[in-house]
Amino acid sequence: MEHSILTTFAYAKINLALAIHGIREDGYHELQSVMQSIALHDIVRVRRRGEKVVCRCGALSGPENIAYKAAVLFLEQIGQFEGIEIEIVKHIPVQAGLAGGSTDAAATLRLLNQLYGEPLSREALLTLAMRCGADVAFCLRGGTMWATGRGERLEALPLAPLLDLVLAKPFAGVNTREAYLRFDLVGQGGRLTRTEWEKALSQNSSQQIADLLYNDLELASAQMVPEILALKQDLLEAECYGALMSGSGSCVFGIAQGKQHAKEVAERLKRKGFKNVLVTRTVNEI
Repeated sequence: MEHSILTTFAYAKINLALAIHGIREDGYHELQSVMQSIALHDIVRVRRRGEKVVCRCGALSGPENIAYKAAVLFLEQIGQFEGIEIEIVKHIPVQAGLAGGSTDAAATLRLLNQLYGEPLSREALLTLAMRCGADVAFCLRGGTMWATGRGERLEALPLAPLLDLVLAKPFAGVNTREAYLRFDLVGQGGRLTRTEWEKALSQNSSQQIADLLYNDLELASAQMVPEILALKQDLLEAECYGALMSGSGSCVFGIAQGKQHAKEVAERLKRKGFKNVLVTRTVNEI
């Protein structure tokens, strides 16, 4: 019997700010972050098929994909043991700090819950998401969030205004674990002020938001991929309001002065030889 296929977009995220202040007893870092959904997305499809979980995602296929883990956890949670086929069409670069794997896992959880008639509440889905990875819970909720703990404790912030963005990723990616290990050797953690972010977001000012951009991992990751700082400087010289590496990198984003400006900045970077450059924007509903 051929079952229907459910499809959804899996939106990427950027970190408008990321501060690290210490290592927890469980070995993870304690952090604060302002996380934001963006329009760049993968496409995720699921259906019942066969007798086991299968995840197809090009070179990222198989049990190591976080979406595969999410599906297994979901089926265990609802007491079902049957085949699920997951197909992921990738557009989000890997090892970029854009939550490409995490958002695919979140989308898989959403679709499976729909496929089985919503057996899990929103809270139960979020609990499963936290077991999959730190960013999966955010990707399940989306929008603009204040994240603490290891990134899984989320509280809503005023929704960000429409920000036109230029994303640029060096050829080399950054392994998140290596970035944190290097930060432990060379980095100095900071802290974010939530009230400053609430004020900037509420006033819908791209410049005020740009003035608060912050990432404790940027210098550590740039030691591994020096292009990160070069791209950031290029974005600032192109008169973006601000520029920052997202998450652990290696992707850098610039807040453009509008859609046309974003296109012009992207073309400028491409003329300088950067290949992986695209224009996107913030989104608040996923």
